[in-house]
Amino acid sequence: MEAEEFLNVINECDVLRDDIDDIRGRVSLTKAEGGKLTQATEHVDKAKFILTGLFPTIRSLDDEVREDLSEELNETD
Repeated sequence: MEAEEFLNVINECDVLRDDIDDIRGRVSLTKAEGGKLTQATEHVDKAKFILTGLFPTIRSLDDEVREDLSEELNETD
């Protein structure tokens, strides 16, 4: 696998979060519905955080892929 494949997954977390925020801005929501969307975005953020820490440490990946992931993910912090 290539580093780009892993980075795409992490970037999709940002896309998903943006889409949820877009829905929030375009649809009238009850307080409970808004709370659930907030909870969903928090879970997306948590998933991104976990994946960002996990991907560069997967032992079965080539050293070069792990290094590329580490470099790319450190640049985005």
